[in-house]
Amino acid sequence: MAKRKTVPRILILTTVMLLIQSVAFGDDFDMIVKNIESHYKAKKRRIPFLGLAGFFVKIIHPAGVKSFKLAVFDEQDFKPDSRDFAFEQSVKKSINSKKWKPMTRAISRSTGNRAYVYTHQSGKDMEMLTVTFSNRQAIVVQAKINPDAVARFMEKPEILGFSLAGSFKGSPSFFDPTSTVFNAGAAGRSSGGDSLDSLRDQSAPRIDTDTRSKPVLKVRSTEDDSDLNPVHGEERPSTAGKSDEAAIKLEASLINLNVKATDRSGDPLKNLSKGDFRIFEDGVEQDIFYFEPVSAPINLVLLLDLSGSTRDKRGVMIEAAKKFIDSLGSQDKIAVAGFTRDFVVAVDFTSDRKLLKKAVDRMKKIEGGTAYYDAMWSTLDLMERVKDSRQAIVVLTDGVDNSILESSYEPSDHSFDELLSRVMESDATIYPIYLNPDETRLQRAIANPEISDARRERLKRQLQPNLTAHRQLEQLAEETAGTVFVAEDENDLEGVYQKVAQELRLIYTLAYAPRNLDRDGKYRKLTVEVKRDGTRVKARRGYYAK
Repeated sequence: MAKRKTVPRILILTTVMLLIQSVAFGDDFDMIVKNIESHYKAKKRRIPFLGLAGFFVKIIHPAGVKSFKLAVFDEQDFKPDSRDFAFEQSVKKSINSKKWKPMTRAISRSTGNRAYVYTHQSGKDMEMLTVTFSNRQAIVVQAKINPDAVARFMEKPEILGFSLAGSFKGSPSFFDPTSTVFNAGAAGRSSGGDSLDSLRDQSAPRIDTDTRSKPVLKVRSTEDDSDLNPVHGEERPSTAGKSDEAAIKLEASLINLNVKATDRSGDPLKNLSKGDFRIFEDGVEQDIFYFEPVSAPINLVLLLDLSGSTRDKRGVMIEAAKKFIDSLGSQDKIAVAGFTRDFVVAVDFTSDRKLLKKAVDRMKKIEGGTAYYDAMWSTLDLMERVKDSRQAIVVLTDGVDNSILESSYEPSDHSFDELLSRVMESDATIYPIYLNPDETRLQRAIANPEISDARRERLKRQLQPNLTAHRQLEQLAEETAGTVFVAEDENDLEGVYQKVAQELRLIYTLAYAPRNLDRDGKYRKLTVEVKRDGTRVKARRGYYAK
């Protein structure tokens, strides 16, 4: 008798879950399915036990997927042609634009694979509606995902289709949490046909979430490691046969912001949540897509000026830098680099404190000219390899690039204006430590009433490059929501480094998908607010929509 009662209970639970899913997911999923059936004359595949699978996914919460809805079209003609345009236009007109926001449109010219992704904030979770095509297959997935899994799915949204659809091609156990149906982070396997596995295995791009604050993802093809232009940019001349054709281009990404919040007294607010923040772009409020608290690990480059002017201060510089490394969080990843006329990476990103301090020690004997702009440019190149948006550059320098000096015969390859423009597109917060005793010495000498006017004029000319350098450091910090810390002499360095370490622990990281998707090159003004009276907020002021 007990066994007879168990079966109806399972059926009732399954039915209830299917009804919940039908209410939770709106008509847009069905609208897209019907559009595929209409435009491609395709027939949806019936997937047995899908409701039961959805039920167990919802209960177990695997890999961040809380619930899903799936439609698969197999072994049918989906080759790219004029039908695509009609399909896109129909979906664009029919989808609920007040709910769903377009996030990604990806096209591979060599394989014919296409992907479309829409997102929607659903309470604390994110809903994703994805449509993926290959020449012989189409997959539609609508899934609710928890915030911890959002970053993974945004880097490769098509894995929703891979893992869920691929699971039903074989005979996975719905009760095995390691089977593909429960692992949304693993791509499902297809048996035969030209499936979307080809998008992942053959021409799947290595997608770096674009750390420059512009609404375009940087995409690299696995067949060609050179940078690609954004969708609306000019076509890059092909230099490697069909490698250019294999590129998948994406139209949208997140805008990342590092934010510092304090009260009226300047004391930091360390316990804010995502719901405490509001972001406005050109006065229009944006949906916050991603949030990290002040306690989250940071990826940091410690950059040291090793030019000849620092030679006498080198010992104190090195010891202060090592204490700074010790003061950072155990999960923070640090790279150490130095510059003269050349840029040298002493150690790449690591959390190994012993390795970092040994690398700093090896820099004691390096010296040369000062190509500060070029060194910062190379540091930004180094930062671009970091996937995480929490990035900082701590640079100890007098800021006096060779290009500023009238007598310089070896100017930097990059100008300050070029560097500033690039910094405005970067997610890295810059903290310059300004170590330039010459400025203080010259200022005092100029203020001496006993010197002649001629000598005063000569001193002012000597001072000018230092003032220019100081002002430029302030510009870089201001554009990235950072702070300039002044060290009067090398003996101040240890205390200044500790202030920098404290400042790094005051930064929240937020990201949003812009409502305005135009690539018009115009400047977008950003405003960040905290829903508490008397709060002061520091964040980047805007970006160019390139």
